Amino acid sequence: MMKILKHLFLFVFASGFAAVYAQQPNTSLSQGGPGSAAMSTVATQDVYERENIIPTKKPIPYPYLREADVMWSKDMWRIIDLRQRMNYPLRYPETEAIEDRYSLYLLLMDGLRSGEITPYAFNDFNNPFMEPTSLKEVYKVIEADTIFDDNGGVLRVNTNGTTIKGFYIKEKWYFDKQHSEMRVRITALAPLIIKPKFDPVTQQIIPGVDRIIPFFVYFPQCRNLFATHGVYNPNNDAQNLSFDDLFIQRRFASTIAAESNEYGNRFIVDYVTGQDALMEAERVKNDLFIMEHDLWEY
Repeated sequence: MMKILKHLFLFVFASGFAAVYAQQPNTSLSQGGPGSAAMSTVATQDVYERENIIPTKKPIPYPYLREADVMWSKDMWRIIDLRQRMNYPLRYPETEAIEDRYSLYLLLMDGLRSGEITPYAFNDFNNPFMEPTSLKEVYKVIEADTIFDDNGGVLRVNTNGTTIKGFYIKEKWYFDKQHSEMRVRITALAPLIIKPKFDPVTQQIIPGVDRIIPFFVYFPQCRNLFATHGVYNPNNDAQNLSFDDLFIQRRFASTIAAESNEYGNRFIVDYVTGQDALMEAERVKNDLFIMEHDLWEY
């Protein structure tokens, strides 16, 4: 009887050991050697399989809004200075896309060339969408370098982004009484070229700068393009971010450049400069804060 129990115990022990061993991962015999998970024939710099949905991502939908729900609104212009570190993801790469990563300017130009985005000439402060323009006229304003092939045909147009120093955005701030919330939507976007002033008579550079707006785009029209292209996330490589996410979540630094006024035709830098312009921008920003605060005081 004891022999039978002994053989039965050995059989159960051997069966359990075999089952446990079968569940072990297929590792290398050498210490620290690669296992089967590391024996992939496709070279990749990631340690996991990315399932990024940015190529098929949809823009974040706007909340439903009725005219009767808007009890107050104000138009604001802001300038996004690409020299500020927080705005570097919008600035680089400047010359050409790197591994399908675009700067904001290069992505806009790609959208203009494909016809997905309509450019507008800047003529009216209050309504920048009065006059649609063409890609040829945009090339003239930005002074793009045309590269020809051996037969004299246009090979490509160099749209170097190093001359783009910032972007203007036009916003609509409004108070939605249905949700009891102050909200904002971006309506227009434009690159900004800043150049030293040049006197055509003396052929010399004179004090001051010229602010050139080569074109405007309607921001809602750009959202499909923005949602399907990723922007560099400086804080986390594992969390991809689209251009649409960046603007909707307001992950950019900006300064108020103008507000809707009785003149309807000027930016802050048109009547004050230097430190006074920054103080004026802060005044407009503070007025917006006070307006929101007063709505809740009583």
